[in-house]
This record gives sequence, C-alpha cells and structure tokens, in this order.
Amino acid sequence: MKKMSAFLALAIVILFFGFSSVIAQDSAVEKIFRSISPADAMRMLQQRDDITFLDVRTPEERSRGYIPGSQLVSFNDVAMGKLPIPKDKPILLVCAVGGRSYFGGQMLSKRGYTEVYNLSGGVKKWYQSGLPLTHDK
Repeated sequence: MKKMSAFLALAIVILFFGFSSVIAQDSAVEKIFRSISPADAMRMLQQRDDITFLDVRTPEERSRGYIPGSQLVSFNDVAMGKLPIPKDKPILLVCAVGGRSYFGGQMLSKRGYTEVYNLSGGVKKWYQSGLPLTHDK
C-alpha cells in the first residue's frame, strides 16, 4: 500500500509539473531582437507597414541626412522607456553607426517589446550601401 501511495504521489507531481510547463510555454511570447543589414531593413520597410522606424541620433546628426520614413526620438527616451508605442508593435532603430541603436534595442527588448530590430552599421552603412537619405530644406 505504501508503494502504491508513493507511486501515485510521484505520478501526480510529474503530471502537475509537466502540465505547468506546457501552460508556461503556451503563454510565453517569443521576443525578437536582432541586427539587420541595410538591404534587409529596406526590404522590411517596403514589405511591412506596421513597423515604427526610430532614429535615435541627435537633431544635429539628423540634419546631415536621414532615412526616409524614420522618426527622430531622443535616445534618452528610449533608454528610460518613455516611448508611447505598444510593446507588440515592431520597432526598427537606427543611429549613426549602430551602437546607440543596438543598446537601445537591447533595453526595449528587456522592457518587454516583442519585435525589435537594429540597423547594423547605422545611417553610415545605409548610405554606403547606396540607399537613399533625405535632407530637410
């Protein structure tokens, strides 16, 4: 009888933990954070209309040229989590050479944003790849 009770208790524990892990897997949201090339970023921007494209450079840097469709935001706002953007909306970040945007992307991902991309090499690599920049007049 003791063996049967021990076996039954063990079976219940195994079923409970097995069931719990299935529930946890189903409720977990897969997060994406990765750096992408300028060519991949251009394709993504052309194929998807749900991306928020953020330029985290300074206004002075942006005045030298920016990628069409990007929106200037303060790097500090990104770092402090002060973006009024839903966490389930995809975000593409760009800076001058990719460092600030990479760091900002890491922070957004840690704060629960589910789909974050960094433009590898930044505006510099974008321009060197022959892709267009815009200037305000």
